[in-house]
Amino acid sequence: MKKTLLLATLTFVYSAFGYEARITKGLLPATIEAMLDKANADTRAQFNLTDFYLVEDRELATSRFVMYVQHSKDIPVAQTAIRIWSDKTSGELILAEMHLSEKNKRSSKILADKYNKAKFSPGAIKSKQLSEAITKIITSEVSKHDTDNRILSLKFNDQWVDGDLVRNVEVRARRGVHHIAISLFKNAVVSSDYIEFPQSEQFTTLYANVFPIYEEVESSGEKLPFEVKELKFISSQISDGGENPLSVFSTLKFPENRYHPILAETVLGDIYGFWSEASLRRKVETTVAAFPLKANELASGLLLQGKYATINLHPAVKDFKELNFTLKSSVHHIVSWSEVDGAYEAKPVAGFFGKAINSEEELMARLPERLPDHDPVSYINNGFDEVQVYYGVTVLMDALSEMGFEDKELSTKPFHAFLFDPDLAMKDNAYYYDNTINFTTYNPNQPNLARDNPTIWHELGHGVMERLMGSHLGFADSKGGYGGLSEGMADFVAKIIIEHQTSGAEFPGMNDFRIINETGFYLTNEFHDEGESYGGAMSDMLTTVIKTSGREGLYDFADLTIETMRLTRNHPALSARSWFEHMIYADELASEVREPNQFKEIILSALSERNFSFENTFVPAKMKVTFGDVELTNSSLASREKPLTACGTDGVVSYDLKVELKSGDANFITYPATVKVEYKKGALQGAIKWEGEEVNPQVYTISSEEEMLNIPLKASMACDTINQPDGSCKDYAYIQIFNQDSKKPVAKKRFYLKLNKAACP
Repeated sequence: MKKTLLLATLTFVYSAFGYEARITKGLLPATIEAMLDKANADTRAQFNLTDFYLVEDRELATSRFVMYVQHSKDIPVAQTAIRIWSDKTSGELILAEMHLSEKNKRSSKILADKYNKAKFSPGAIKSKQLSEAITKIITSEVSKHDTDNRILSLKFNDQWVDGDLVRNVEVRARRGVHHIAISLFKNAVVSSDYIEFPQSEQFTTLYANVFPIYEEVESSGEKLPFEVKELKFISSQISDGGENPLSVFSTLKFPENRYHPILAETVLGDIYGFWSEASLRRKVETTVAAFPLKANELASGLLLQGKYATINLHPAVKDFKELNFTLKSSVHHIVSWSEVDGAYEAKPVAGFFGKAINSEEELMARLPERLPDHDPVSYINNGFDEVQVYYGVTVLMDALSEMGFEDKELSTKPFHAFLFDPDLAMKDNAYYYDNTINFTTYNPNQPNLARDNPTIWHELGHGVMERLMGSHLGFADSKGGYGGLSEGMADFVAKIIIEHQTSGAEFPGMNDFRIINETGFYLTNEFHDEGESYGGAMSDMLTTVIKTSGREGLYDFADLTIETMRLTRNHPALSARSWFEHMIYADELASEVREPNQFKEIILSALSERNFSFENTFVPAKMKVTFGDVELTNSSLASREKPLTACGTDGVVSYDLKVELKSGDANFITYPATVKVEYKKGALQGAIKWEGEEVNPQVYTISSEEEMLNIPLKASMACDTINQPDGSCKDYAYIQIFNQDSKKPVAKKRFYLKLNKAACP
C-alpha cells in the first residue's frame, strides 16, 4: 500500500460559514469531542455536543464517514456540518472538516427569544395551519412564472439563515424546480429561483444485440451498427410482490409539511414523522425484502432485473393501447405527488415489469428499428430499448467497480430504470432522480435517448455523485444541485466509461461531446455552459494522463476522482476551488494504486489553461456583455429564466449589445479575438427569426481590451416556431469568443428573447 509521509493542514479560517477548519491525517482523534474542543479553542464560542445532530455514520470503501449538523431549537443551521473520515481499522483520523456558525451559537438566546415570541414550537412549526399559509405564498409565487407554473409537489426544509428562521421550499413543476425561501418571522419571500431539468447472488448471463455507443450520431443523424454483447448479472431470483406489491402504502401519508431530508435521519425525525425520498425508499425496500422469492428464468419469462439495474416501464404506460403482452406490477417505485385538501402528499407508485424474455432465440431476435415517428407502443412491443438500458447501466457500474467504486451498498445496489414516460412536457428527455434513471418519448427529429449510452452514463453520473458525495451536498454555484459542477462531473463520469469501453478507438461523433471544449471558468452565464469548464478541465487532465500512462492511467485517475467524491461528501457549499482542493489533497493521500502527488502537476497545469488559479490575488479573464444599463449574467434580464419580452415597432424588436473583453492574469483571451453570434446551431435554437441568421454565424473582431464591440440584434415578432405553452417563442442569440488558435469558444453567453405577437396590442 502506497502512503504519503507528510500531510499539510489548514488550522482554521473565517469565511461565509463563520468558522471553517480542515484537520488532516493524524493531527487529532477522529471524534466529535476532539473537533469541538478545537473549534472552542479557536473561537471561544462554547459549542457543545447538544448543538449537533448525528446525521450520517457510514462505512465507505476507504474510510468510515460520520457527519453532524449544527442546530438551534431543533432546527438545522444552514451550511453547517462537521464531517469526519477515519481509518476503518485503526480509527485514525484521515480528514475532518468543520463549517460552523459562530453567529448562531453566540446569538442563540436572542434567536430563542425570537422563536418563542413568534409562538413557535416543534409542533407549531410543522402545523397544518402554518403549512397552508406557506402553501398560499408559494402558489402565488409560482404562478408568476410564465411557462412552468403548475405545482406537482412541495418539499419543505426549515433552517436558520443569518439569524432568520427560513423555510426553504422545493417546488417540483412540470419542467423544472422552483426554489423559494420564505422567512417564517416576516412571513415573506426571501428569494425565488427556478431551474429547468436541465451482492452475494446467483446471476444469469445472456447475449443480446445492443449499441456499444449509440444508435445515431446526433449531429449528423448517421446510424451506427449494433453488436452482440453480454447482458451480465441478471438475477436468477427476484421478489414476488403479487398483483399490488405496494398496497401497504395506500393508507400511509407522506405530506410535504413533514418532508425534511436532514431531520428524517434523526431520532427527532422519527418522533415527528419526518420523511425524505431516502427514508421512503428504505421503507419500500424493507417491504420488498419481506416478499417471497421466485425463480427468474426463461421457462417462466425472464425479466431484466439484475445486480446493477432493474428495468421497469413507467406507471402511465397502462394507458397505452395495443400492447402485445400483459402488464405486471413491478416491485420498484417512483415517487408520485398529488394535491389533497390544498396540501401535497407523496406516495410510492409501482411501475410495470418490461416484456419477459422467453428464450435466448427470442432475445436475439429483438432487433432495433429506428422508427420515423418513434412510436412508443411499437418500441415497447419490440422490447429492444429495455435491453439497451439494462446493458448501459450494467456497463457503467461494472466498469466503475473495476476502477475503485467498491463502497459497501453504494456500489452494489441497483439503479431502477423507468422507460416511456409519456408526459408531453417531458418529451425528448432522460433524467436522474432518487435512484432512478428515467426515459421519456421522443419527437421524430430527436434521437431515442434510451439507445444512447453516453446519455445513460451522464445521467447515472448524477446518481454516482449522489451516492458518493451524499444527498446533503450543497453546490456554491447553484441551488438544488443543478449547477456547473454537477453537470460537468456527470459529463466526466460518462467520459471515463467511454474511455474504458473504447480504449481510445475512434467512432463517429466522438468529438461532438460537450466535455470536449475550450471554455474557461467565469466566462459563461448558464449552468450547462458553465459545466463545460468543470468537465473540460477534468477531461484535459484525463487526456494527459492517458497519453502518459495509457489504460493504467485511466484506472488511477478514476480512482482519484472517486476518492475526491468521498472526501467532498455532504460539503455544504462545494465550489470549483473546494472541489479541486480536495482533489489535490486526495492525490497527496495516495492509495493502494496511486503514488503520493502522482497527478498534482497535471491538475494544476490543466487548471491554469482554463482561466483558474488558487491564488487569492488572481484576476480571471472576463467577458462583459451589456445592453442599456444591464449586464448579462445567469440571473439578469435576458438570461435563460428571465428572457426579455417586448412588442417592438413595425413587427421587429431591436437591442444593442456591448461586448468588452479582459485577458486577465492568465492572458486567457488573446487579441485579435473573434466574436461569433450563432442563431441556429445551439441546443433549442431556431424558434425566433433573427435578422442576419441566413449568414449564421455573424462574425466580428475585437482587437484590444480598450475596444468595445457593438452588436445590433433584431428579431421578427413573427415566430418561426411556437415552442412555449402560452403560444410564444423563446430563443437566444449565442455570443461566443474565439482566440485565433482556438477551434471552440473560450467564452460564451446567451441572450434570450421571448416573443408573442398575438399578445401585443
